[in-house]
Amino acid sequence: MADQSLKGTNWGRVNIDEKNLSLSHLSQNVIKFPLKKITNSNIQKNDIVLQLSTDECAENEDMLCEVRFYIPPKEQKAEKKKQESNEEEQDEISYLQQVQNHIVKKAKIGGSSDSILTIHEVPLIVPRGKYTMDFFKKDIRFHGNTYQFTTDYKSITRFFLLPMPDEVNLSLVVGLENPIKQGQTAYNYIVMQFRKDLEAQIEMKYTREQLDNVGWKGIRLEYSGSMFDIVCDILSEITGIKVVSPKNFKCKNGLFCLRCSVVPHSGFLFPLEKSLLYIQKPVIYIKHDDIKEIIFQRITQTTQNKFFDIKVVTKNASHLFSTVDREELDNLSQYFNSKKLQVKKIQEENDGIKNGKDDSEDGSQNGNDHKLTLSQMDSDEDDEDFQAQEDSYNSVQFQQKVQKTRAVKK
Repeated sequence: MADQSLKGTNWGRVNIDEKNLSLSHLSQNVIKFPLKKITNSNIQKNDIVLQLSTDECAENEDMLCEVRFYIPPKEQKAEKKKQESNEEEQDEISYLQQVQNHIVKKAKIGGSSDSILTIHEVPLIVPRGKYTMDFFKKDIRFHGNTYQFTTDYKSITRFFLLPMPDEVNLSLVVGLENPIKQGQTAYNYIVMQFRKDLEAQIEMKYTREQLDNVGWKGIRLEYSGSMFDIVCDILSEITGIKVVSPKNFKCKNGLFCLRCSVVPHSGFLFPLEKSLLYIQKPVIYIKHDDIKEIIFQRITQTTQNKFFDIKVVTKNASHLFSTVDREELDNLSQYFNSKKLQVKKIQEENDGIKNGKDDSEDGSQNGNDHKLTLSQMDSDEDDEDFQAQEDSYNSVQFQQKVQKTRAVKK
């Protein structure tokens, strides 16, 4: 057994046995941890990024959750020269990819041979890409061309099945208690997208007896029909969580969602029975119970303003949904009132607009009075001030002053 290096060295050679992964330098371990702790491994440029399980981490406890192995390009070329004996092979795998494949194989995070069910080519829009879904006893593993990630069934908190405005696709939103990570980005939601007309037939790899032994007594051996129905049925049966869909609220155009923006991205806001849900980036979920106030902004009576904003103030934060079609104002007001949520239409702003109109009317009257004064000033007979200052101003200077005064007042 190698001793632990205490020199602060951060380079060496990766060693993988049946139970552990280690980085050693001069027969001493720089770092070592069990393979069962690895939940995900992917390549980012010249890095192999390992994500480690934090299930055993107590609250307010520090724990190692990510390790990066950097393999310099020169090292990759050197290792590649050592393996040039197999030059007949057309598809050469880089040394970086070889190490990655070895880790995935030993840590058993990429293989689907032991999975209960496999579904190929599932399109995800958050995070974006096509992934293969492998269902295991305790978790689901997603395998893409670049990234792989795993989520436990216990980490899943909610499901939403949402009809998209194109009336062709449906989005399945999966809420996670423990977010998945891709690089520096954490995702609390997985969003899959299925075509309504996509039919499929799926068979379990396990027998009836094996399914019963793992606790999947409600899972059928075969499924056929729409792909979104199959995935929803399986996930709902495994987790015991119902799938929520829009019901009562509909827009003016008959859709279940509103097109709006959360800077800098545009997306869709779904008013649901007990919550608000915004997709696509970022996914925002707001319970009605957490809402303190709804504020409608940029509401005017003018026909020029075709959009308004919705500011949702919660107990801990606020969210602004902008560029909502103004035709949905009455519809949304009725929806929020039916849910007994406090709605504010910024009466102060409306009053200001009204007062502004009154002021403008008063100003126009004052302006007319001022124009009358100016016209009187143009008359030598009626303008007493002109007579008083006749000695100090000639007619040219006075006309210039009058024109300048009129320009300023306009």
